[in-house]
Amino acid sequence: MTGADAEANMDLDFDNYWTATDEYPILEWQVQDVDLTVSQPSIGEGETTSVTVELTLDDGSSVTATEVADYDSEEAVASVSDGWLDATSIGQTELTATVAGESDTVTVEVLEPPNIEFVDAAFDTEAAVAGTTVEATATYANTGGPGSETVTVLVDGEDVTTSTVHVDADGETATTLEWTADASGPVEIEGQDLGDLTVADPANVSLESIALPDETAQDSEYEIDLELSNDLELAVVDTVELRVDGDRVATERVEIDAGGSTETITYAHDEQGTATHVVELHDDQETGTLEVLPPAEFELEALDVPETVDEGERATIDATVTNVGGGADDAEIVLVTDGETVETQSVTLAADESERLEFDATFGDAGEIDVAVESPDSERTTVVTVEAVEADDGGDGMPGFTASVALFAIALAVIATRRR
Repeated sequence: MTGADAEANMDLDFDNYWTATDEYPILEWQVQDVDLTVSQPSIGEGETTSVTVELTLDDGSSVTATEVADYDSEEAVASVSDGWLDATSIGQTELTATVAGESDTVTVEVLEPPNIEFVDAAFDTEAAVAGTTVEATATYANTGGPGSETVTVLVDGEDVTTSTVHVDADGETATTLEWTADASGPVEIEGQDLGDLTVADPANVSLESIALPDETAQDSEYEIDLELSNDLELAVVDTVELRVDGDRVATERVEIDAGGSTETITYAHDEQGTATHVVELHDDQETGTLEVLPPAEFELEALDVPETVDEGERATIDATVTNVGGGADDAEIVLVTDGETVETQSVTLAADESERLEFDATFGDAGEIDVAVESPDSERTTVVTVEAVEADDGGDGMPGFTASVALFAIALAVIATRRR
């Protein structure tokens, strides 16, 4: 075999057994499934949206083939190129992506062109420490087909962030834009002045102290109070970081009032034992500890329910719940009759603490009714017999007859007395 023949056979083998992806060639038999995704399957005429083709391989891994897939659609309605779909004209088409003989199809609907207008914007930060993330919101309304609009935030005339907002047909969408505060000046969106932003030096703020509860239950939320000072004459936004037992677990945005204020962050720790908390604000660090106890466990220990009630009667159901776990927590206790929730009550219990709850329920039709009181950790059930109530017919099958006769007799007696 000549070198030319060998090269021809290699090309033939590649075409028959291999297929390209966006990242690397694979054997055709490795392709088990094709998943085609269109970001906006309903799109306005003249708009574009992204397309993704993901291949599932025989070993369970995945790889994209967006750029190399074979696409088929009614191009007069929509076409795909380089991972972007162009909505050409109003109509509907089936878009199919094929790789190594495997295909997936989605329906794409092209509607009337969008008619998107700016509605309003908001920015409520007066000052932020340099490097802090700040945000503004912008709202757009659309009276046409689905589409998108590019929105830009300017600070002192300079572009600080740009984003694309998608607005549904005949809809309204508010989008949040974030950027890192590093320049002072007026903030503007779509020509609307949203106020001035002052970027402050980190030296203007400090962390004075932190306060934690003595103990908490595992996975239960608790509050960490931060005492913060601020040398500026206006409120300033900054960022604090929380480390627990050496691990950085949270980054929180706080707003410190002029002169200083107490701010609160919330956290829930997932490991039992003594947990050391370190809160950082720039060069300041404050440390505190709390004991993380085993999680609370709400056990229903008693259920007092009448065995029988009359049809339509309102009855009281007593239940006693005890926290047999390690730490204080709250829970919802629910009364259920025949699978329907009747009433819910909230309790907050420390370890070994109990509370007696009273529920009221009205029992309707005669028969046996399943009654349950449920906590997140336990359940107590019983059956109440609802007895039918027979109508009082006065003894002769004519309801109210006896009472009518009695009233008539009294009236006759009164008349007779007056005549005497």
